[in-house]
Amino acid sequence: MSFSLAFIAHQVHRHGGQERAAAEILTRIARRVRVTVIASRCELPGARVEWRQVLSTPRPLVLGSFLFARAARTAERRAGCTLTNSIGASAFDADVITAQYCHAAFTARFGGLRGGSAVGRAWQRAAQQVFVQQERRAYRAARLRRVIAVSRGTARELHEFYSVPESLIAVVPNGVDHAVFRPSADAAAKRALRESMGMPADAFVVLFCGGDWERKGLRDAIDAVAGLSDTLLCVVGRGDEAAMRAHAAQCQATAQMRFVGKTTTPERWYAAADVLLHPSRYEAFSLVILEAAASGLPIIAHAINGTEELVTPGVNGYLTPFGGEALREPLLALRDDATRRRAMSAAAVERSLRYAWDRVATEYFDVLTGAAS
Repeated sequence: MSFSLAFIAHQVHRHGGQERAAAEILTRIARRVRVTVIASRCELPGARVEWRQVLSTPRPLVLGSFLFARAARTAERRAGCTLTNSIGASAFDADVITAQYCHAAFTARFGGLRGGSAVGRAWQRAAQQVFVQQERRAYRAARLRRVIAVSRGTARELHEFYSVPESLIAVVPNGVDHAVFRPSADAAAKRALRESMGMPADAFVVLFCGGDWERKGLRDAIDAVAGLSDTLLCVVGRGDEAAMRAHAAQCQATAQMRFVGKTTTPERWYAAADVLLHPSRYEAFSLVILEAAASGLPIIAHAINGTEELVTPGVNGYLTPFGGEALREPLLALRDDATRRRAMSAAAVERSLRYAWDRVATEYFDVLTGAAS
């Protein structure tokens, strides 16, 4: 069945997490149907999409999300598409919602807190209540036909916290571009890459990648590497660097830290590293772990949404309890056993093949077709 699609999201581009997932899927779907993107920012060079810009108010986020949804509704009506798909509660309501997060689950388990001062935490609690209400309204909308959850765990959360009927939920994971994210060709190529990036050629390089450092567990990652000889923790992304440097100093891990900042070529850091340390306490399905797996990195993480599907303990990585001490044991095992690292690297790449973007986009399109029928 043919349909036209209005896609509502705050931003669509190939940086970040859910923004890149949307960009990859829409680029492929637009080859098959007419797509109108309703967003404040849209960067899809070469894709056959129409962009209707909706200006957003960046601060405060609570007000900005409401104003964006209101403006998106007007743009949606003017677009005249037969089917509307939104990322979470980017719209007040939609025919199809893609769940890249569940605020109710994060709030229930961790209070919705991401660190900061006492005033900051109080504001986070208040904001989370609003975000939960916005999601609850979107998932209870009368027009809702289908929900796309990016992991089985997220699907469970939608049913548990928002009472979304299981019959409405389809699980379509995030994906990875294997042409971009791939292992170094051999040991010599990895050494040359490290040298070009100013990294020690023979160190055990542990990669941490992402923002929102408190939620994603950077403090625990620092605790885990503290005192490990010949080990370097590379932090790719932005966050409260001063606070993390202070924590590293307290743990006597300053010499083992390298803060990279934000990069437009994360694939180079994956290819240069030996292992991904991803102690995030909450995700829907992180693109970071998919990109790391495709790049041949064993993954050390917690058993949360996405990682519990991708990582088979002892095969392509390890799933640990929370805390730096729990993370340290698998780090030592991988640091001291190059043969194990090579075996896990090959297994990680093999496991990632299921998540190629072409396959994921086809599954996604099939859900939209069903909703349009």
